[in-house]
This record gives sequence, structure tokens and C-alpha cells, in this order.
Amino acid sequence: MTSDPPDRTTTAPPTDGPIAHPRAHLSPEDRATAFATGKVPIDRGAALRAGSVPVPRKFIHWIIAGFAVLAVGGVLTEHFIGNAGVSALIATPPTTLAGTSDTPPPAPAPPSAPPVSASLNAFIGLSQLAGNRAPAISLQDPNGKPWTLAYAPGKVTVLAFFNSACDDICPVLAKEIAQADQLLGPRIAAVDFVIVNSDPLQTSVVPSPPALTQTGLANLANVTFLNGPVTDLNRIWTGYGITIAVGKKTRVVTHSDIMYFIDPSGRLTLRATPFANEDHFGIYTLSPDSIQKFAQGMAHAAESLVGGPS
Repeated sequence: MTSDPPDRTTTAPPTDGPIAHPRAHLSPEDRATAFATGKVPIDRGAALRAGSVPVPRKFIHWIIAGFAVLAVGGVLTEHFIGNAGVSALIATPPTTLAGTSDTPPPAPAPPSAPPVSASLNAFIGLSQLAGNRAPAISLQDPNGKPWTLAYAPGKVTVLAFFNSACDDICPVLAKEIAQADQLLGPRIAAVDFVIVNSDPLQTSVVPSPPALTQTGLANLANVTFLNGPVTDLNRIWTGYGITIAVGKKTRVVTHSDIMYFIDPSGRLTLRATPFANEDHFGIYTLSPDSIQKFAQGMAHAAESLVGGPS
């Protein structure tokens, strides 16, 4: 019998380290290149078979923590820096109720206002009087002619008081008289504006008192300025409740401001209170709107008396 040849297979001794992969076989061309350049071609397949280098777990944790810090820091930066000075400019958007359309609702109707006459009467401080007969007036016009209430029969007389030198409320009240005269329109012939001097230091009758020439009232035919002796003036001031005061040192004249409306029968029917703003130089002024409104109140009050008592 022929015996089998002995088994020549040998077993490689075990090793403690990782199993080394067999060296890659170089082709004649690669070997020639290696000798010429000193570089051995990389066996990429062997590198992949060797596996990737494991990443430490702590390194991964640090990366996650870093991203978290960056995210929180960005939110805080946007809140404290990005919105600085902007919150005041942000408006709350309007709220639209369900079921409403894009068309805005009509504006609410304004509340009913009192009659125009009522507001004008309140503005000029108009009050109703008992209708007693007006105290007598006997003075002289700028031409030196006597004037009394009897010279205005059947007319409404609007009676005012200011200084002959026009250094008090005169500039304001004169504008109101001129505008009221214009507002009367065709009824202008039924109304006379009479001004009594309120300055006891200027009682001379002159043809061109500043109260008329400086204000333009001299051009109105139904405006009359009256002056006369201080005794006659004082009797009229007392009868119509006008208070006059003269400074002992400054000689500055002050007086109360009252306007009366005397009906065609010669009775005191209405009373108003003229007003103006006085500055530290003693100059009286009033806004154009207020002057116009006071003139409207004067014209309305005078017109209400045309034709007889109210």
C-alpha cells in the first residue's frame, strides 16, 4: 500500500496584536516608479479595509456643548442688542373682528351741537337785561355837535367804552365793531355803534380822535365817538356801571369793559363783556379768530333787536 504523503500544511503561530494585512503586490510599473521617485503608491483598498480611526466620545460631547452655547448666545444677543431702541417703534396690529369686511365702518355722526347763537352768546358773555330805560347820554361828537339817544330813533344802539387815545382795549374792540358792522349787511342802516370816552385825562373834543383815526372806524358812517366834560362823562359811567381808576403816580387809566345793546325803544335789553389779552407793555391783543367770533356775536345780538324788543 502506498501511504499518503504527510500533510505539509503548517499553521501560523498566533499573535497578540491585530492581524496584519498582506503587503500589496506591486506591478513592475509601480516598482519602477517607486525606485525612481522614492514614493510607494498608496493602496486605497487596503486603507479602507484597515477601517477608520474611532473618534473619542468626549470630543463629540464638547462639540455638542459648543453648538448649544453658540445657539443660546445668538438668541440673547438678538434680544439685547438687535432689538435695542426698536421696541418703542413696534405698534400693536389692529384687531379685526370676525365677520367684518375690509371696508372701514362709517364715521360716527358728531353729537348735535347747540345753536350757533347760543355758542356766540356764551363767547361774548351775553346776558338778558330787565329792559329798563337806558340812562341818558348827552355828549358831543368829534365835530362838537351834541348827541343824545334821541338822535337814534327806531335804531338799535350798540354802546361801548374805550379811551380817546386808543391806549386800552380800543384796538381789539374797534376791529370787532368794524367786522360786526360789515356782517350786518343790509341791516346796517338800523344799527348805530356809539363809543363813549373812558379816559378822564383826555376829555377834549377833537375832530380826529385816535380812537377813530387809528382804527379805521372814522370811515364808518354809523359809528360815533362821544366825549365831553368829566362831570358829564362821570354821570354816564356811573349810570352804566363803568368803573374808572387813574394811577396816582403812573397816571395810567384803567376801566371795566361792558357793552350794551339798546333796543329801538331806548331800553337796555342785552349786555356783553368785551375782553382782550394785555402784555407787560399795556398793549391789548386778541387772536383774529376770537375777534371774528366776537364780531359775529355782536352782529347777531344787534340783529335780534332790529324791529323791536326781543
